[in-house]
This record gives sequence, C-alpha cells and structure tokens, in this order.
Amino acid sequence: MTPLAQDMPVRKMDFHFHDDIDLFFFHNDPVLSYGSHAYWMTMPYLEPYLMRSIRAALKDVADANLKERMSRFCSQEGQHYQQHAKVNDILRRRNPAFSGLAQLEAELDADYKRFSAEKDHAFNLAYAEAFECMTMAMSCTQMEMRVHEQMTAPIRDLFLWHITEEMEHRTVAFDAYRALGKGYLYRVRAGRWAQRHYLGYVQRFLQYFLEADAERIAQLETPQMVGERSAFAKAFSRRNTPKLLATFMPWYDPAKVRMPAEFEPTRAHYSNLAVSIS
Repeated sequence: MTPLAQDMPVRKMDFHFHDDIDLFFFHNDPVLSYGSHAYWMTMPYLEPYLMRSIRAALKDVADANLKERMSRFCSQEGQHYQQHAKVNDILRRRNPAFSGLAQLEAELDADYKRFSAEKDHAFNLAYAEAFECMTMAMSCTQMEMRVHEQMTAPIRDLFLWHITEEMEHRTVAFDAYRALGKGYLYRVRAGRWAQRHYLGYVQRFLQYFLEADAERIAQLETPQMVGERSAFAKAFSRRNTPKLLATFMPWYDPAKVRMPAEFEPTRAHYSNLAVSIS
C-alpha cells in the first residue's frame, strides 16, 4: 500500500443495517438522535456536491500528490453518503410522517446542483473547505469526548468511522482552495456564508423531525433527559468553539492540527473491519 493509501485509505464498510435498528441511538434521547439525523439527511446531497467541486478542480491542479489526495477524498466521501443514505431510507420507512422530507431534500439538492453549474472553483472550494474545517473541528471534539460511547450499534460505528475519515482527509479541501482559490479573506467570507447556508438546512431538517414526531418525543422525554442534554451541549460547545474559531485565523493549517489520541487506533480498527480497502 502506498503512503497516500495508508494516510487516506478508501474503506468499503458493511454496518449490517436493517429496518429494526435503534434510530434513537444517542443516549436514548430522541432529540439528540434527531440532531444527528438532521446532519445526515444532508449527506446524499452535500457530499456529491463536494465531490463535484473537487473533481472539477482536478484538471487545474499541477501537484501530483494533491491530485491523488483529491481523488481519495472523493472516494471516501462517496462511501460516506452511500452509507448515510441507507439509514435515511430506514428513517423514512419507519415513520410515514417523514414523507414531507422529500421537498426539503429537493431544495437542498437543487441548491448544490446550481452551485456546481453557476459558481467558480473559488466559491465551490471555499464552500467545501468551510464544511471540512467545521466538521474536522467537530470530529476532533466528538472523539476527544468519546461521544460514540453514548451511542448504540450499528449507527455508533457509522458515526465513528465517518468522523475518523473526516480527520483523515482534513487537509484536502484546504490545499485545493489554497492552490486555486482567491486568498484568505475570500475563504473566510465565502466560508462563513457556506456554513450559514449548510447549518440553516440542518436546522430545518431538525425542526421537521421534532414537529413530525412531537407526540412520541413528549412520551419519551423526561426532565433528567432534558438536563443531561443541556449539560452535554454546554460541554461540547466549550471544547468545540475554540477549535472552530481557530479555523478562521490567517495562520490556520489543518495539517498542523493535533489529532486526538484515539485517532490512530480508531483508523486501524476500521481498516480491519472494512470489507475491502484500497
């Protein structure tokens, strides 16, 4: 296996999803679980857009090492959205009230297809980097806090595998933007817009879940659950906010970000579990 393949392997996974999996997988808390599902509903639309953005830029990149990393980035992202799409399909089948998600999904898909058709490399790569630096910060925080230990299988493994690979390919969109973008100020300006755009859709998905399943949430929720959720959100924010703010500094470079102690063992674990690896 080449050094690049070792640093950024393409793992094909089988998480053995079935229609009876625990969809309230996060600390038995429906609101925390729907918070994760809200992010993951975007994956079948966001990640193909990221892949299109990176692939469109490939022809203008001269550095062979960066081109190979960009290609591997696309292969990893392709695996991510396909796995999340499986869980999204189960979520829809399990709750007929979620049929209305299709309209919101279509809006998001149309936005990303329009960006691919109408925007230049600088915008699309800045959007990709804005997402990647945000999720890299989140992934580091989640691994440091061992958030996966509050989750149930098989979604626990989907979550931990995904955040691990987010950290593996953390430098790609940044380096592609650095090669073809419009400099630091544009990265920050376009990146902040991109994060607001993306998180706006996440919030809309979450609100849909909470309203469509309000009766069941009310039956399951307890004062203790609400208190623990609030405490978790505050602890996460305290650890994640400095990491996120650091990504907007002029000297930010994801290659210099220290990975959590669990990162290397977790990489090896999912390489061993993969159906195939290249």
